[in-house]
Amino acid sequence: MKIEMKMRSLDRINGLRGCVEQELKDLQRELSIESAHVVLEQEGAKSPSCRASVWLVIPGPDLHAAASDHTILAAWRKVHGELKRQIRERKSHRTLRLKAHLQLCGNPRG
Repeated sequence: MKIEMKMRSLDRINGLRGCVEQELKDLQRELSIESAHVVLEQEGAKSPSCRASVWLVIPGPDLHAAASDHTILAAWRKVHGELKRQIRERKSHRTLRLKAHLQLCGNPRG
């Protein structure tokens, strides 16, 4: 997986880049990710001032999530949670589609 990460107007936060990369690698166990485009930014004039967004390039429709919060870590956790939800939903949809297909085809042993 190729990871492109942009950090805008953020002071160097120890371990943030490593934390994000590790959590993306954990998601890759669930889904084949070709590349991840991550933007972490802080805009001082807005409230909440921190924003995180991710675009995952995967086979089929890509996944995207974005969130804002008062700390960059909280914004990232929201994005990570949303990506996990989307992955679960996609797997569930795939399972339901397979079950429906099997019902339509009938039981070959019956």
